[in-house]
Amino acid sequence: MKDLLLIFPPPGGGNYINIFPPMGILYLASFLEKGGFSVDVVDCAVDSFSARQAAGYRTVGVSLNISNVESGTALLNEIHRLYPAVELVAGGPLPTVSPEAFFPLPLKAIFVSEAEESLSAYLRYPGEADKKGYYFRDGSGQWRFNGRRPYIKDLDKLPFPALNKLDIGKYYTPVRRSAPVSALISSRGCPFECGFCCHVLGEEYRARSAENVVDEIEWQVKELGVQEVALYDDNFTLDRHRVMEICLLLLHRRIKVSLQLTNGVRADTLDEELLRTMKSAGVWMIALAPESGSGSTLARIHKGFSAREVERGLSLCRRLGINTWVFFILGFPWEKEEDFAATVKAACSTDADIVHFSRFVPLPGTPLYALSCPEIPSQEMRDADLFSSSGRSALTARAYRIVYLRHPLRLLRLLRICPLLDIFWLILYAFRTRNVF
Repeated sequence: MKDLLLIFPPPGGGNYINIFPPMGILYLASFLEKGGFSVDVVDCAVDSFSARQAAGYRTVGVSLNISNVESGTALLNEIHRLYPAVELVAGGPLPTVSPEAFFPLPLKAIFVSEAEESLSAYLRYPGEADKKGYYFRDGSGQWRFNGRRPYIKDLDKLPFPALNKLDIGKYYTPVRRSAPVSALISSRGCPFECGFCCHVLGEEYRARSAENVVDEIEWQVKELGVQEVALYDDNFTLDRHRVMEICLLLLHRRIKVSLQLTNGVRADTLDEELLRTMKSAGVWMIALAPESGSGSTLARIHKGFSAREVERGLSLCRRLGINTWVFFILGFPWEKEEDFAATVKAACSTDADIVHFSRFVPLPGTPLYALSCPEIPSQEMRDADLFSSSGRSALTARAYRIVYLRHPLRLLRLLRICPLLDIFWLILYAFRTRNVF
């Protein structure tokens, strides 16, 4: 019997255009295998999976977030129905910020935040409740919490995520320069206080060394055949000196790879020398997050930098030939039509190559959650549709129509970035999800 099967359930409706490897469970897999456990991984976003495939495992773990909680809970219930002796555990962003939502499920443990060390302790010493980092059922069946485990300080001691357990060729994003595309996380934790964000990995910024990061990029390129890496940090450019070291090491080792900062960086961390060095090392796309064109909204979400700093960063990137992507959020609970108009106006005037809108999703554990969802029972959580109304969803479609259909030159920018086939898939995606039409 194998020790553990880790599953990343499919996102609701399958309507995700960017599909990157599930780094959380891949880190767990490599850490546990290094500790002597036998671990298999299934990413249901790219591979089909049946609950019957859980046979033969002592423990099955499922990673849950706001996009796959429905399919994940259904899968847990089905595995329990078929194999009641299999130990079921869960973790991920949603169990971290709202563990009580999952108490009704047939789970043995619920892991919060980083789970490498806590899951290892749970598997190695079953039945002991003093291993910190997870909720467990006591002898009477009641849920208990054994306390938070300290965050991992030295991230260099973690083995590289088990990307070798998946077919990298199945991962996809239409915004790319090369293929196959993979992902990398070089730091954890965020010290900033954006009101819509929950600090799943803590508020203390912890970064891998430059050499460790470049070692992984080299491994991905030479051993896995990766040609482009999406850097998925929340704060990749927070430590300027480290970023410069990473870039200079990539150049010194002559590692040929395209890099994109898909998850966004803070505009107030960028300067011309840094951007020039990043481009030399392979960075071709940078995402920035102005979030809103409304001054009052920016103040209320505590973003911490100004629209002027964003435009300065975009201007630097344009001058140096680095493509840019900007993120805006629509539908904050206090916003009125004039706030929507201000954000769309900012999006229309921005110098970015790609403009992306998302509706505000009030996540449990964030300052804005209680304001937005005071009466939503957490145990009824569904995929992101739970937290949106049709009115807020329609805002994104209106914004896209204004920014792209009324300004067709912006569509021409996409042609410079995305292959024609990917433009076709983007249009199909827009129709299928009704994001634009």
